[in-house]
Parts: sequence; structure tokens; C-alpha cells
Amino acid sequence: MVLAGDAELTSASAYFMSQCSSLTALDLTPLANLTSVGNSFLAQCRALRALDLGPLTQLSSVGEWFLIDCVGLTSLDLTPVAQLSSVRDGFLYGCRGLTVLDLTPLAHVNRVGDWFLSCCTGLTALDLTPLARLSSIGVGFLAHCPGLTALDLTSLAQLTLVGDWFLSKCVGLVALDLTPLARLTGVGNGFLYGCRGLNGLDVTPLAHLSIVGGSFLHGSTGLTALNLTIVFVTDASPAITQTCVGRETSPSRFGVNGGVVL
Repeated sequence: MVLAGDAELTSASAYFMSQCSSLTALDLTPLANLTSVGNSFLAQCRALRALDLGPLTQLSSVGEWFLIDCVGLTSLDLTPVAQLSSVRDGFLYGCRGLTVLDLTPLAHVNRVGDWFLSCCTGLTALDLTPLARLSSIGVGFLAHCPGLTALDLTSLAQLTLVGDWFLSKCVGLVALDLTPLARLTGVGNGFLYGCRGLNGLDVTPLAHLSIVGGSFLHGSTGLTALNLTIVFVTDASPAITQTCVGRETSPSRFGVNGGVVL
């Protein structure tokens, strides 16, 4: 599909071309003057096999649920969003076809919202080095990315708090060095929940924790060794009602009817 007559557009409102489920290709060249896009930009365009964001070099603001559930995308160049200083909720949530993703263009980002790259089940490797400026991450950071077998957390060394469901259900992880998280004073519910591939874990680096949410390491059934020489206070464990199985719902919590929910 070729967009025509939109060269003067500088902003795109919420739900721009969302749920165009039969769209297989899209030329964004006419949108070269866009400086901002609203929530759910191209959300749930599940038939898209490729998308060149190259023309969107002026983008400085991206709304929530950017490209969520574009399951057909196998790669994506994020260079055009290099001006972003923060990433809002649901960034690339549910893009299950992505196998690799270069985060280098996000080097200026200091905050990511909820469900960052969550349910990107096809990712097999991810270099977090470009995210060294992060001071805050939201709920569900990389939750349910079962294809990841290793993850270097060094770039997260500035964090003092992490939200709920941090790396939850990353069942492919077999080892994880928590040393970079030594500054953490609190973790939310579901920290490493369901990471059943882990066979050993040293929690000693988390010695400064004073708050630990419910379901800490819950369901990490592969653990055969655990160094837990720290003392912390745990709040009441909540009922686990959220899953990531591609279930449909209406209305969606994301504001897109029929959206995938956690």
C-alpha cells in the first residue's frame, strides 16, 4: 500500500491504520514530516512482513503500543526513533516474529514503560548495552521471551527499582548474573517468575533489597542451587491471573478491540 497526499502531516493520531489485518506492505515515504505518532500506531497489522521506518526520521514522540502484535515482522530497523528519550508502554509488544533486534538507536532512552518487548517470543538474542542510560523500567520488562537463552544485565546497573514481572516466563534462560542489579532496593511482584530453565542463581548481589513483591522466583522449577544469603521482607503474593498465550479479549486493556492481553 502506498500512502498519497499525506506529505504535510506532522502528527498521526491514535490508532493510525491499526488492525489493518490484511496489509502486507506499506510505504511510509509520504509521512516523512511526522514528528509524533499517537497510541497504537499500526497496531495489530499482523500480515505485515516488512516495514521500513526509514522515512520517519523526524520522529521525536511515539505513543503507547507502538506496532504491537505485528506478528509477521521478522526484523525492524529502529534508527528513525533515535531521538527518543523515553519509550512508552507496550513498545513492540507481541511482535512474535522478531528474531533479532538492534537496540542501538535507543541509546538516549532513560526510561521504558510497561511491557517493553514483552511477548516477543521469537527473540533468541538481545544486546541491552545501548540501554545504559536507563534509570527506570516499567512492569513486564522482557516478560515472556522464551527464546532468550542468555541475557547480560550490565547496562541496567543504574536501576534501583524494577516493576512487576521482570523477565517473567523467560523459560529459555539457563543462567543469569544478577551482579549488575546490586543497586536495587526493591523488586515488584513476579521477579523471574516461571523462569524454569534456570538451574542455579546467586541472589547475593541483591543485598540491598528491602522490598520484594509476591511470587519471587515462583515457578522457577529448574533451580537446583540457590544462594539466598540475604534478608528481605516479602509482601502478600497476589493471585496469578495474567498469562501470555495470545488470548483475545474485547474490549482490550490496550484500547484496541480484540487485543492480545497478558
